[in-house]
Amino acid sequence: MTWLRGALCVSCAVMATRLYSSCFVQAPMSTSLPRAGRASDFPRLAETSASSTQSGLTSLPFVALAGVAALAGATSRRTKSSTVSRKASLIATRPDQAIPWWDRLTRPTIEPGIGIWAEKLNMTTIFEEEEGNVKAVPATILCVKRGGNMVTDKRWPEKHGHYSVQVGYERYTPDKYEKTGKRALHLKRLARMECPPLRKLKDFRVRPQDWEKYEIGQKILPSDFLKEGDLVDVHGWAKGKGFVGRIKKWGGKRGPMTHGSKHHRREGSIGAAFPKRVLPKRHRAGWLGATKSIAHNLQVLKIMDGIDEDNMPESIIVVKGSVPGYTAHWESGGSYVWLHKAKDTLRSDGRFKRDPVWLWFYHKDEGVDPLVPIKEKAWTWKTMWGRDIRWITSEVKKYWPDGFPGYDHIMDPFYDDCDEHIALKAPEW
Repeated sequence: MTWLRGALCVSCAVMATRLYSSCFVQAPMSTSLPRAGRASDFPRLAETSASSTQSGLTSLPFVALAGVAALAGATSRRTKSSTVSRKASLIATRPDQAIPWWDRLTRPTIEPGIGIWAEKLNMTTIFEEEEGNVKAVPATILCVKRGGNMVTDKRWPEKHGHYSVQVGYERYTPDKYEKTGKRALHLKRLARMECPPLRKLKDFRVRPQDWEKYEIGQKILPSDFLKEGDLVDVHGWAKGKGFVGRIKKWGGKRGPMTHGSKHHRREGSIGAAFPKRVLPKRHRAGWLGATKSIAHNLQVLKIMDGIDEDNMPESIIVVKGSVPGYTAHWESGGSYVWLHKAKDTLRSDGRFKRDPVWLWFYHKDEGVDPLVPIKEKAWTWKTMWGRDIRWITSEVKKYWPDGFPGYDHIMDPFYDDCDEHIALKAPEW
């Protein structure tokens, strides 16, 4: 009777599994369901269960064996590929819907705008006069070769999730090995866009109003988006310096060089008696350089476009300070860099003027409106639950174009029917 009770338990478990799976066969694709309980996965089990109902308890051992085999097969098939990917709901579309915390953690996007490729030519010294005094300023010369930068592709949110413009640089003749590999995909895409083969490609995130200004095949000059005095961020690869010691890599101090000291540039103690091992993230000797590097907030000192002379580049940009990479010591030229406007300067270009203001300063005088803040003295909410507040508003308007029903938008700066005075949506700040 023990085996009979066991067979009955297994048979009940199989029938419960089939009943459970039949309830979720029509589940939407946005849910994550294991494949191990669906009736379509067990055709033999369904036939065996039907025959066991007709033959009675005489076929229970066979049902038990079939049930155990089916459950064992289902368990072995529960892999990572056996679940359907779930697309998260990033905004609440009904009052009782809660958004999990992992879908709320993000940062507001600051699009750097259009940029260009250039090459590092050399460094020089420029003398500037300031308050009657002349001082020497280190500067870097960046050049753009003949052919310049051109737009090769555009991306938009409906297909790619963001607005961006791809810029290519330096025409060349591809080698044979580049026509059969990953590089061949880029060459085919450039040919499909009716663009020549380009050695360097880069996507620049832009704002929607700037995205409409550029077309595929359009040439981009430095003077189109830069002027003298602007601040730029220059991206490149730092010089590779090989395996170096702790003092050069991390700036450590050396020991005394005299009076019989034998500890000049040695590292010293790297651990204690306990835990008898070297703890991670200690500043040890290692490889230095040959990594991505960014030079932030470099001032543009000079821009020269449209140079029409032999053995001269098309454009020259002189920036204040140093830039990562090698200078042009060889015929191949210097290191490639790409630059755009500094992100720190883009925070005050007006993109956050529509955000709700939570703190502002105003002049406390007679006849002064307290709802008009001082210029550049207003702080706004840029995120809500870690999500970009401008993006949240655009998603909410997809479901409620006129706003939440019964909600007064007089103080909400994202709606056109708001009171610009009460909502602190003054255009001058």
